[in-house]
This record gives sequence, C-alpha cells and structure tokens, in this order.
Amino acid sequence: MDVPKLYLSRGFLYRTVLYDVLFSIGFLVLYKPFSSTFWLSVSSWKLALSSIAFYLACIVFLLASRELLYRFQKKHEARIKHIAIWTAAELAGLAVIYLLFTSALGYSTLSGPMELLLRTAFCVALILVFPFLIAFMYATIQDKKEEIRLLQLNITENEAQPEIPMVHLYDHSGALKISAAQDDIFYIMSQDNYVSIHYLIGNDMNSYLLRCSTIQVEEALKGTSIMRCHRSYLVNLNHVKMLKHSSGKAVIVLSDNTGTQIPVSRNYYKELRKFIVPEKIIKST
Repeated sequence: MDVPKLYLSRGFLYRTVLYDVLFSIGFLVLYKPFSSTFWLSVSSWKLALSSIAFYLACIVFLLASRELLYRFQKKHEARIKHIAIWTAAELAGLAVIYLLFTSALGYSTLSGPMELLLRTAFCVALILVFPFLIAFMYATIQDKKEEIRLLQLNITENEAQPEIPMVHLYDHSGALKISAAQDDIFYIMSQDNYVSIHYLIGNDMNSYLLRCSTIQVEEALKGTSIMRCHRSYLVNLNHVKMLKHSSGKAVIVLSDNTGTQIPVSRNYYKELRKFIVPEKIIKST
C-alpha cells in the first residue's frame, strides 16, 4: 500500500504535530486519575513550568522528526513499513523525554523503573497511534477524492468532445495517474520528487501531487501547449494573459481568476517568447 501523497507533504506533516498535541492533552486529562506517576499539571508554578517545558521539548522533537521524514521521502520512496518504523522511533523518543522529566522532578521513586517505562510507552503509543490513524485516513480519502474528481472530469470532457486534446501523465513507477484535457491544465510546479499539477474544474483551481520528476513530465508534454519556463515550472501557453517585466525579472501572468504569476528564468525566456504574441508582452517603464 502506498503512503498518501498529502500525508508526506511538509505542511501536513507539521499539522500532524498539532493533532498529536491536542489529542495528548485530552487523553492525559482523562488518564490522570488512573496513574501514580502522572505529574503534568498547572496546580503549582513548578509543575506548570515543567509541563510547559515538557510539551515544548516534545513539540521540538516531533517537528524535527517530521522534517527528517519529509527529507527522507524526498530521496527515497516512503512505504508503510517506513512510516511504522518512524512512528515507533518517535514513540521511543517521547517516552525517553517523559522519563527524563519524571526523574528530574523526583517522581520516578513512586514506581519501579520498569513499570514506569511500560506505563509511559503504553500512554505514548495510544497518544501517537490514534492521531496517526485519523491523519492517515484523512490524507487517503483526500487523495482518492482528487483521483475521482480527475476521472469524472476526464469522462465528462471525453463524452462532450471526443477529439479534445488530452495529456496522460504517469508516476515514477509507470502507473497512469492523470488523464486530463490539455486546456484544463494551467501550470505545473516542481516540489522535490513530486510535481504539482494545477488544473481548472469549473471556476475552481485544483492541484494534484504526482510522484515523478519534472523532466519526466516535460518529456510527456512535448508537442503540447505546455512548456517549461523555469527550472521549477511548466506553463500552459494557452492560458498566458501577459508576459511582463519588472525589476529585471520576467513573469507570466495567467488568465485564471487570481492572475497567478509564474516566474520565467533567463534560460527559457528566449524560447518561450517565440510562442507568445507581441501584444501580450509588457515592458516595464
């Protein structure tokens, strides 16, 4: 089973830290009456400051872990087993942090070291597993919804205009992921070992993360109206509203509702300009 693309995005990984923290607060409030080694509290200044320091340490640890996971999946294909191992490592790290704080506060004497370790590991496992499952399921659903939306768009346009120019994009493993009308795609942006396909459905701009290289996409789109304008961008020339120059830099303004601006690098400017009518080229004053 593949890991959902949304789950491995940097923003989503960082948001999962917030989910973990919020869930842990609720869980620990309910768990407190059943534990003799639970000290997180705001009942005194010492405990309040210790609790805040503990949570800050955990947040820093989780953010660092999720950043490492993000960087790992940039270079390697992250599978379920990798995520499981990573989560287990986070569990161990958080348990160690709690044990260190507990020992420093002198609460470790209330329970034997082995009992304290088992209790801590059990609690941390519960705290991490439930938010992980919820986040993973949400990311999976969002990925599937996006694929269904693309499929419905493809079917609708094929029925309406059987000979409409189509583009077919494959992921790194050679599996067909997107079949869309050429004119529905506005631009494509490179995101590490993914590309983000930005396309229009009705009046709404949507995006789809495809795991493959920008070069692979560029090769697949040869002969279409979509061409590279920057090392990180490809743009659909049919949706260019203007090519303008400002402060020595060139940008393409698209014809979508928000007037999305796409940078144009010097390496691609001369070739790109051949395909844009002079009326759309605006020189800065």
